[in-house]
Amino acid sequence: MGQSEGKEREDSAIGVLVKAFHVLEIMADMAEPAPLRQIAKETALPKGTLFRILQTLVGLGYVNQLTDSSDYYLTSQMAYLSRNARQEDIKMLTLPLMKALHSKFNETINLGVLEGQFVYYVAVLEAQRPLAWRVPAGTRDTFHSTALGRAIVAQLTAPHREALVHRANLKSRTTTRSGITRETLAALIEEVRHERVAFDLEENDDGVVCIGVPVFIDGRVVAAVSVSVPATRYTPALGEEIKQALIEVDFNFKTNAGKRGNGAIAAHEDPAAGNRRI
Repeated sequence: MGQSEGKEREDSAIGVLVKAFHVLEIMADMAEPAPLRQIAKETALPKGTLFRILQTLVGLGYVNQLTDSSDYYLTSQMAYLSRNARQEDIKMLTLPLMKALHSKFNETINLGVLEGQFVYYVAVLEAQRPLAWRVPAGTRDTFHSTALGRAIVAQLTAPHREALVHRANLKSRTTTRSGITRETLAALIEEVRHERVAFDLEENDDGVVCIGVPVFIDGRVVAAVSVSVPATRYTPALGEEIKQALIEVDFNFKTNAGKRGNGAIAAHEDPAAGNRRI
């Protein structure tokens, strides 16, 4: 291969890379999954070229297709490209309000983000009591068994919600209250979507009740905040008080320029066994 031919191939590869990032940027601005023709119109790329780029991105895990319509959408894998900066943005915005809740209730306050089927704890303010819920930042739990996960997923687009519910591993939890069917989960997520408050009544961990609400930045759900209370201290009256406080805090932030992307932002390693406790 001559030097000229090698240079041409290098330039061609760079050109494809530029187009691929252009496609990702356009798709990040789309609120819903979109068909090939719509993405082609927005990117001004030939359908053949766009199809090859999308199939490559699907293979890499950055893009996926809906099974019923073949529309394309970004996956949570995109979060890895900017997770650290995005995490810090979310923590910076939410921590003052989390601290206010911590001061009011002296219970553990959690900040979590969605990554695939899991919720990752980005920040945790532990209760200053002998009996308190303790979970290290970086821990992950299934979305369907947690108030954090339910609060986030309920505010995603309908296709994204339905896909997550369809793929949820409902046998992954082992508490005495974990039993749930796919139909029940779908109905629960829909209820949370309207109420904007999610409850986990010892469904994720025995002896712990959590109440969570979504966090929005520029109108898009990016995370959730929850209050965790030992079941021995929890009462319906306390639950209602926490619920109202979370609603009143209003984790709905605006930035100077709308940020692209949705909820799945953070990624952490699995915690060592035995770290979570009350």
